[in-house]
Amino acid sequence: MVNNLRSLRKFWLKIVLIIVILLGIFFRLNNIDKKIYWHDEVYTSLRVAGYKDDQVLTTFFNGEIITAQDLLEFQKLSPKTILSDTIDSLIQNPEHPPLYYLFLRFWQDLFGSSIFINRSLSVLFSLLVFLGIYYLSEQLFNDNLVNLISVTLVSISPIQILYAHEAREYSLWMLTIILSSIYFFKVIKFNKNIDWISYSLSLSATFYTSILSIFIVLINIIHIFLLRQLLDRKTKIKFIIFTIISCILFIPWLLIILMNLHILEEKTNWTNVEQSLVFLANLWCLHFTSLFVDIGLPLYHWASYIFITLIFSLIFYSLFFVIKNTDKNIWLYLLLLIFIPTLGLILPDLIFGGIKSSMTRYFFPAYVGVYLVIAYTLTKKIAQKSNIWSIILGLIFTMSIVSNIISGNSETWWNKAPSYYNAAIATIINQAENPLVITQNLDINKGNIISISHNLKPNTKLQLLNINTPIITHQEFDNIFIFNPSLEFINQVENAYQSSLVLIHPFLYEVDFSKVKNTNKKGFN
Repeated sequence: MVNNLRSLRKFWLKIVLIIVILLGIFFRLNNIDKKIYWHDEVYTSLRVAGYKDDQVLTTFFNGEIITAQDLLEFQKLSPKTILSDTIDSLIQNPEHPPLYYLFLRFWQDLFGSSIFINRSLSVLFSLLVFLGIYYLSEQLFNDNLVNLISVTLVSISPIQILYAHEAREYSLWMLTIILSSIYFFKVIKFNKNIDWISYSLSLSATFYTSILSIFIVLINIIHIFLLRQLLDRKTKIKFIIFTIISCILFIPWLLIILMNLHILEEKTNWTNVEQSLVFLANLWCLHFTSLFVDIGLPLYHWASYIFITLIFSLIFYSLFFVIKNTDKNIWLYLLLLIFIPTLGLILPDLIFGGIKSSMTRYFFPAYVGVYLVIAYTLTKKIAQKSNIWSIILGLIFTMSIVSNIISGNSETWWNKAPSYYNAAIATIINQAENPLVITQNLDINKGNIISISHNLKPNTKLQLLNINTPIITHQEFDNIFIFNPSLEFINQVENAYQSSLVLIHPFLYEVDFSKVKNTNKKGFN
């Protein structure tokens, strides 16, 4: 009777887990193209289409009147664009290794260049993560229920779904991290040549997806030489050889980085901005709470601190539980997986200054470890018939589902910070009669004006100016909008149009013709 009840309980738990996994798949497939195609995704399309920054500037930022549709032509892969054009464009941006962008190039060759198609590749990689986390959990714990709960946590995790809907490399990075970890444990257990080759190739794939994959190498080295003291010398030598092979395979891109180091420094200069410790600490906490709860609260909202307290209590308790109940080599690896990337991002910002650790997406290696330790703890606690832990699992699922419903039906979200208001700005412009949108090549405006153009009516007129391009007035437009101007540019526009600018939305101004003394606009110079 007891065994029957236990089997029935386990059966219904698996049914719930399968339903949640199906919901995770649904959230990944639903509203893929709803959110604003933001600044960074715009550059994804530019790179894949084979365009360079100077081509956009010389073609469009010259003061001539163009349409939003004209600008979006640079977001599409032309039949005339050959693969070397894409590679040349990627070389000009060495901070992003090319693997994801080459995959997307071939994906666009097959299916086209729409927002839906671009983001669908990330969805595919995110779905493959389900299989990856299952087999990694199997390598670590050899427990089918732990494996299934690991998949469930990843499937419904708000942060995973959020980045599955981005035409960026982070879902692929998650997949390659997991694959390299799977083969890392397989070579330790079985020492087969095919596994060593797979380990080397998967580790190299992580390098070609993100420069931050250096954390994975560091984790593996520490684990092999400081923790696996009983591992035979032959296996350690093989580990050195195949890790070196992975690094050798990355040399072509490493040479590109070294030859374009000045470009790398320029492109990543934004990470050197100073921020307060309180601001950064809040973000560090929210990086990890967004694994399970992300309902769009303001940064310093009181409810955020409740979620932070609850989620971090769960994480630290799970760490202690795993340490107490698993083999030393397992829990030490998971600790390294969580803390090496986390400290590797936070400590440099604390010591030297900067905001690299403010980027949630940079912590993906640590998230793998968090999912696994929590999955193990939940499984073992529920197996002990703990109603409290069943409730905790239910709350995790509930908050994750609510988070995904809210996020999935929004046009923008916190991860699109540079373009956060673009959807609302586009709506204002689309409602105006005969509008003209003016902006200058300042800061992030180049990417953001293209971002907004995805939401503008195709025939909306734009006037894009380089820093030194003189303003030519156009009296034939009924509404003139100025997007994200500098103070100097505001003065220039006001002088040119003999009127003042009115802030009507964050980053959007409008020429106030009602205050012009001579209401005949043809009187302008």
